[in-house]
Amino acid sequence: MARFGGIPLQRQRAAELADREPVRVDYPQKELIARLLADTCEICGSKGNVQVHHVRALADLAHAGWQPSDWARVMLQRRRKTVVACDVCHDRIHLEQPARTLTQ
Repeated sequence: MARFGGIPLQRQRAAELADREPVRVDYPQKELIARLLADTCEICGSKGNVQVHHVRALADLAHAGWQPSDWARVMLQRRRKTVVACDVCHDRIHLEQPARTLTQ
């Protein structure tokens, strides 16, 4: 007879298995996921086909003497580095603000 750690490994025909239901853990959704699922542009309010625009730091948006654009204002007011924008607004964001150079 085979043994495992002193326990005999023989078939027990009368044994009953009690399978327990696994405990389900609900993780709360991230806020960004909820904003994306709302499918609404946070700049103009249009519905459908939204994308996320991201900046490295909010300090990049707040320059002294510079009037922030509508998308930058939304990000600064909400204190978020991301904004959910429709295709049109997202393209406009990238056309208005050129990328910062590494020497600035």
